[in-house]
Amino acid sequence: MSTNAPRTRERSRRPRLSGLTWLIWRQNRTAFWLGLAAAAALAVYAVVQHQNVAAAAGAQHLQDCHAHADSIDCVRKLVAFQNDYQNPIRRPLQAMLLLPFLFGLFLGGPQLAQELESGTYRTVATQSVTRMRWFMAKLCVPLAMVVVISGVMAAAMTWWWHPIAETAGYRQWQYWYPFYGVGPVVVGLGVLIYLLGVTLGLYLRRTVLAMGATLALGGGLFAVIEWARPHLPPRHTATAQHTVTPPVPDNAWLVADGPLSPDGRRVPEAWECFAAKDPGPCLGSHGISGRWAEFHPVSDLWPLQWATTGICVLLAVVLVAVSAWWVRNGFSGRSRKAASVRP
Repeated sequence: MSTNAPRTRERSRRPRLSGLTWLIWRQNRTAFWLGLAAAAALAVYAVVQHQNVAAAAGAQHLQDCHAHADSIDCVRKLVAFQNDYQNPIRRPLQAMLLLPFLFGLFLGGPQLAQELESGTYRTVATQSVTRMRWFMAKLCVPLAMVVVISGVMAAAMTWWWHPIAETAGYRQWQYWYPFYGVGPVVVGLGVLIYLLGVTLGLYLRRTVLAMGATLALGGGLFAVIEWARPHLPPRHTATAQHTVTPPVPDNAWLVADGPLSPDGRRVPEAWECFAAKDPGPCLGSHGISGRWAEFHPVSDLWPLQWATTGICVLLAVVLVAVSAWWVRNGFSGRSRKAASVRP
């Protein structure tokens, strides 16, 4: 008995979930373990692919092609490398964009809507649990799951994609399917769409309706973020005289460009000259002698990632504040109104 007593006491001291947190974990644990299993499988596969990519690049000495990118031998090697490694990764990168919407659809939308629709949330009042505590627990436990799953997947995809992009000179880095499939923006967008689903479920109080609205409004929100992405800082400007080609580095993301006068002034009205077969005389009449450009170089990849993630986090904080205000001030009133119209 004296031997078992310390073991029992030690077991009782271990941190364990209890009360409301334990209940919400039980409600969502199946989704968490499925998501974590998928993330772990992706991580293992990404590690294997990373090793294959690094071995192939080293065996073909592709690192030497950065200084001789125009040679026929390097072009042939790079094309073969892209066919073997860069093209197959496109589908997983594109599929990563579905991840935030899956969080919003199956974790966010039903999280509060199911209990509000069925009326089981009323049991909270009988357990000496405040509405705000219930709301924060329902919000934060699945939110932690979203962060863990999306973080593991983002790390795996970044680990897989980085040597491929580095070998290929980061071509097409600005496209949506590599950008939203790697880095911190995967976590930021996942958190945002999940919280959008929670907010819509709290307001609409219908599970299927909340899921549909999350999908529709989440798509619109993503479109706005994608529209704003090229305009985020840092943004670089360059000018060059005696050229008709935008003065941007290799593989840069050209955001805007136009004609330039000899004194460095932008001349937007000269764009009409390029519609003519021979734009030379028209450009000369406007005094055009060069070109200006606004762009993001390859080095802006991670600053843009963090800037986009910051926007997602800011919008997520706004959604939490709106939902908390609704729970504190409007939730009970809406409940009484709904109860008064029931037969």
